[in-house]
Amino acid sequence: MKNPCHVDENISGSPDQLATPPWPSRRGFLRRSIGSIAGLTCADFLSYFCVYGMPDEGKTTRMASDATRASENPRFLVYWYLEGGWCGYDMFNPVNTENNVLKRLDSVSDERYRVLDWGKDDHTIKTQGNIRYGYLAEPGKDLFPDMAILSSMHTGSGHSRDRLKVHMGDYAFKQSEEREEDERSVMQAFSEVYGQPYVLPNLSWHWWLSDGELNEVQYSGKRGYYHALGPVQAHTIYAGTPEKLRKLLWRMEETSGDVVAAKVDEFLRNAHTEILRDDNIAAVRSYQSARNIYLQLASRGRQLDRSDLQQLFKNPELRERFAVTPADELITYRSVNGNKARSKFSPNTNVQAMMSYEMMRAGLSCAFFIESRDVRRFDSHNNRNNLWKKDKPVGNKDQSDMMKTDLWDPLHAFVELLRNTEYRDTQTSLFDHTNIVLTSEFGRSIHGNIDGILAKSKSEAEKNSEIGGQDISAHWQVTSCAFLGGNVLGNSQYGRVGEATLMAIPIMPDGSLDPNFDPLTGQLRPDQTKHPESFIPNHGDIFSTALLLSGIEPKNRGRNERPALPFIIRKT
Repeated sequence: MKNPCHVDENISGSPDQLATPPWPSRRGFLRRSIGSIAGLTCADFLSYFCVYGMPDEGKTTRMASDATRASENPRFLVYWYLEGGWCGYDMFNPVNTENNVLKRLDSVSDERYRVLDWGKDDHTIKTQGNIRYGYLAEPGKDLFPDMAILSSMHTGSGHSRDRLKVHMGDYAFKQSEEREEDERSVMQAFSEVYGQPYVLPNLSWHWWLSDGELNEVQYSGKRGYYHALGPVQAHTIYAGTPEKLRKLLWRMEETSGDVVAAKVDEFLRNAHTEILRDDNIAAVRSYQSARNIYLQLASRGRQLDRSDLQQLFKNPELRERFAVTPADELITYRSVNGNKARSKFSPNTNVQAMMSYEMMRAGLSCAFFIESRDVRRFDSHNNRNNLWKKDKPVGNKDQSDMMKTDLWDPLHAFVELLRNTEYRDTQTSLFDHTNIVLTSEFGRSIHGNIDGILAKSKSEAEKNSEIGGQDISAHWQVTSCAFLGGNVLGNSQYGRVGEATLMAIPIMPDGSLDPNFDPLTGQLRPDQTKHPESFIPNHGDIFSTALLLSGIEPKNRGRNERPALPFIIRKT
């Protein structure tokens, strides 16, 4: 186990007082369109229409409609990511053990350390329907009918490396290398297919360089997470605070007299001939997408003008629904391992969820990467000495309050609104078209092996000191995740963690447990070997499953090499 990360206290301030990411200028945002008509995007056409109106119906519209099908099967994808590592043994991959905070063993390596109230009704393992879960998931049990839980999952144990795998999937890469043109994050792969009809398709609240372990010089350019992979509609847009996103939309609305407006006008004057040119098909699709969005916005009174944008994210009913306070809209800084303080430049998750809902309802975005605001929020390191204070049991750290604040409370509000909001006039809800992935980069340990310490050439006193200082809530490869949405096979759970091994039990291609393992202990049965077809999923499997749930064949969507888990999908 690695040494714990040392994280300083939060520093917070208003978005106007603190530094922000390098938001693109209006000129920079539009520069890509100046070179040729083919470079025109949906945002360019939409901005033009909002200022000058839309051209008449005719052959251009009909041909453009035939040229694009991007908006015929609308889908939305949400990743809800709790950075720092939740304790899966108390969440979606629960294990029932003794609490050796209260009952010590002769073999310290065999001890399991739980919260002080472990075993009481509100800190135990329960079963509802087909789902067995730990107390950290208790507040979300009413969502289980629409949730599929993956309880057999292994990752790595590094913040930066494994959070990048959440985005990019599983394949051979180095995070310090420049990303290449055929690489994609899961949200970029999704938005490449579904993003064309939207003004700001791929919104994210993660900020790659917020990780205090990353050298900003070393990770400049395309290294690590690169936002601009794939076509324009796939590019990651860092949403930031409500005020920052409003300003970005305002910049898009400012089109009068610029070069792009002239290019749009040229396209419309020559539309019949331009549509027949293969090299302008992207512009044709952008035109048709913008036309559909414009009609939608106009019919609902949501044109991109400043009077409307000024009210965006300010609706008092929504703010009350998501329990938004002024402090939730602040950004925070943390220092990790003595490095300078870093920030994700993001509001709290309840604000992110509210913003996501409003952008979905307005037809402006389709992909959202929601992330806990504070750097290393769930990085709950703890050493063995801290389990007792003056021989009085204290127990391991309890993540319940963080889970409720950063996940369950805002997720409930988000899902309820999606369920109760009709998508256009289809008699279907936004929830019917949405898939949500709940995940973290890794889990946390509840134990620590001391054999290596005992083998050292040290005095007994030195060994005892090291044993007491050992991190027993370290980064841990065993974790879990959950899928939620309209086409998820709800009330389902796949895999399990062995209560003796504390490791994930392999699963078969149909989602069942490898029959050669004991389903309780997790140990191989006597005289048995692992089934040749069984496997343990990782972040790459989640990447592919999220795409498959969205109707996208995951092969060749980026470089992820892991397969999807088709048993997660509800058969219709």
